[in-house]
Formats: sequence, structure tokens, C-alpha cells
Amino acid sequence: MPREPDGYREQLEYLTERYPDRDMLSIQEACKIFKCGRHKLLNDRTFPVKQFDGKGTYYIPIPGLARWMTTH
Repeated sequence: MPREPDGYREQLEYLTERYPDRDMLSIQEACKIFKCGRHKLLNDRTFPVKQFDGKGTYYIPIPGLARWMTTH
């Protein structure tokens, strides 16, 4: 089983407190957190974004975002 990155639990706790009862965030919510545009996040190949419909609706799983935050 892979080891959690240092700081992962703290980031996960921060996100779950800020967004209670949510499993995913919208790309707009992620942009507010990082104070950047959606193109910057979408162009980062390591950013944990998922597209559910073919129309540009993107969502970010909170556990994946917490892991990404600890490595960037």
C-alpha cells in the first residue's frame, strides 16, 4: 500500500472542513482556492481533474486534490 504524502491528512481536513458533505469540487471552486484561472489548472497534467460530460464540466475529487496540494 502506498504511503500518504506528508501533509496529506492536514490538507484533506482543511478541504473537508471548508466543503462539508462534499466528495468533489467544481473547477470554479478550485480556481477560487488557488486564485488562478481554469486554464492554468487544466493545463497542469498532474492536477486531479475529471470531466464527466463532453461539454467542459470539470470536477475535482477532494482526496485527489489534497494529495496534489501536498506535492505542489
